[in-house]
Amino acid sequence: MIDHEQAGQDRTEPTSPSTQLTEPHGPAGSPLPPAGEPNGQRPPDSVNFSHYGEQGIQAYNLHLNGDQAIPTPITETDAAYKASQDGRFVPPRNTDQWAAAAKQLDEYGILVLCAALGTGRRTAAVRLLRTVRNSSPAIFDLDPEWSKPSVRPLPKEAATGYILDLSDLPEQPSERLGTDLARHGEELRKKDSFLVILATPADWYGHWAEPTLPFTVRLESPEARALVAAELQAHHRGERVAWLDGKEFADIWKANPSARAAWRLADRLIQTSGAEQIQEIVDEFGDWHTEVENLLSKDRARGNDSQLLSTRVTVWAGALLDGGQRSSVIRAADDLLTRLGLERKPANVLTDATTSSRLDAAEIACNGDRAFHDTTKEGLPAAILRHLWDEFPTQHELLRRWAIGIAADRTVPEEDARLVTTALLKLAVHRHDRAILDGLASDLKGPRRILAVETLTEAAGDAEFGRYVRDRLRQWMDAKTPSDNKVELVIEICGGTWGIHQPALALTRLGKAAGHKEFGSATVIHAFRQLTLRRPEAVRKAVDQWLSDAENRHDDETLRRQTLGAFLALVSSDEGTDLILDDTHDPEARLRIIHAWQKLLSTDDAVEAVVTQLSRWHERFQEDPDRREAVVDALADIFTPPSLRSSLDRLMVTEQSAIHPFWREVLVQAANRYQASKEASAS
Repeated sequence: MIDHEQAGQDRTEPTSPSTQLTEPHGPAGSPLPPAGEPNGQRPPDSVNFSHYGEQGIQAYNLHLNGDQAIPTPITETDAAYKASQDGRFVPPRNTDQWAAAAKQLDEYGILVLCAALGTGRRTAAVRLLRTVRNSSPAIFDLDPEWSKPSVRPLPKEAATGYILDLSDLPEQPSERLGTDLARHGEELRKKDSFLVILATPADWYGHWAEPTLPFTVRLESPEARALVAAELQAHHRGERVAWLDGKEFADIWKANPSARAAWRLADRLIQTSGAEQIQEIVDEFGDWHTEVENLLSKDRARGNDSQLLSTRVTVWAGALLDGGQRSSVIRAADDLLTRLGLERKPANVLTDATTSSRLDAAEIACNGDRAFHDTTKEGLPAAILRHLWDEFPTQHELLRRWAIGIAADRTVPEEDARLVTTALLKLAVHRHDRAILDGLASDLKGPRRILAVETLTEAAGDAEFGRYVRDRLRQWMDAKTPSDNKVELVIEICGGTWGIHQPALALTRLGKAAGHKEFGSATVIHAFRQLTLRRPEAVRKAVDQWLSDAENRHDDETLRRQTLGAFLALVSSDEGTDLILDDTHDPEARLRIIHAWQKLLSTDDAVEAVVTQLSRWHERFQEDPDRREAVVDALADIFTPPSLRSSLDRLMVTEQSAIHPFWREVLVQAANRYQASKEASAS
């Protein structure tokens, strides 16, 4: 499918203050500095990481908490990038505003494209950034993570283009935002960089937005026919452009639909096998409105309201479960009738029409035990659901509870429940209905949580809707006491395919989730292991960042708990252990790692899980000729403070009451280092 609204590190190192008695030592036995602030100064707001994209290197911050904007490169494979190319790009209908947009971006360094969703705003933004001053800068989407919009976390790299989507603002921004954006544009302009903001008229107004008026442009969609023709040409279907002059399309061109709708039509014309399907495509493009109305009005002429309602409910249930077992369709229909106040006791069911009659009345055909709406009308089930939500806006809450309840019902086979969640995802994306996805996240629990994971994983990567989903994942984990179901849901999403594709965004949410789970949680360990296997560098740099932040913000108990939970989960797999051990060769990183272990050993509810992992290290490395010495050396640093050695009692003695040579060596080295540090301090 064509989707053009579609929309990724250097490190400041602490220096060494004076040595303390209980501090660990470096690989050569020399004292290491204690945890603290570099140079006695307040730590910098960020530790920078380098993001490598196909179009260049971009710096970004990756904190567990606080404001940040994570850049994702827009490459030549991006749909909007392709659609912005010469010979394919179709400018907006209001050409005067489009011409002004290019001039204003060049003059102010910043531009607000104010237009409704689906008008091709992002494609227009990419086009502007690619052609401004003929500089062809590297272009990035910015994914902000903030409590309120602010310019503070926005990057200002030289010769770079940025796109920031500020649609659907949850609340009115601060009064200073407009002024700050104007100044931010000036700073970007000096660096030959540019920012395009995507906004909607419903959000971008008020006193705070007035300073942005000189560089705000209201755009319309391109001419629909021209856009469809350009897409046909771009996909080597130039001979089909002549189809667009047919009478079947006359009403479409007269209506001049949005860019999103025009791209959808173009996609169908590109994929079709021949001209004989044009009328069907046009009907589908019209959302099968006539056909759906006919389906829902079959019994109205006979004046039988109960039969009319029964038929309609079956039509809707069939659309929700298209391709599902016919028993599931009838169960869903009966459930909705019950929610509407109609009794469905055995006597009511047995005196009602038979299943076959009910399906026939709704024009639902069966193939074996599977029930389908008219398969010759592509997209009809989705059109029925959209019609239901469009035509009965006062019943959305009831309809959501009904549909999600069917997916959550364990008497409904999981494969049928998956049909429901797939249909609801399409509906939610089409309507930007956040309540549907929130309901799936809240109500699909236990064995059915996997359906919520699948649905939200796909939604998180959606071009327009994804930002909302990603924000929700973060907001749930920012809550003080989220439900365990929500925490598990976020962990599974972050450790899955979405986390692999967008590790920077997933890791912040996973780190937050780790703070809500018990130390040594199997699900957190599994998620970190999956990301370590596929995105080891992202994991390494993220955890190092968090450890650094925790060192510099001693009073932030939330950050401490999140960081320690994430660190322990990471080192609880062989892959994560190897990642951390590799970092011990760097003195500053080693210090942060040693401190993390020491903090874990000082945390009562973490000790059991810590001892378990240290036992794994013993088993893994005691006979390893290549790494045994380095591991013992690191463990000696960890146990240098005498107050932490009580945990060694459980590790040192074998079942035969003998002393493990491995742990004896650790203890001897730790004691020697403590004594050396004590003597050095006294001299």
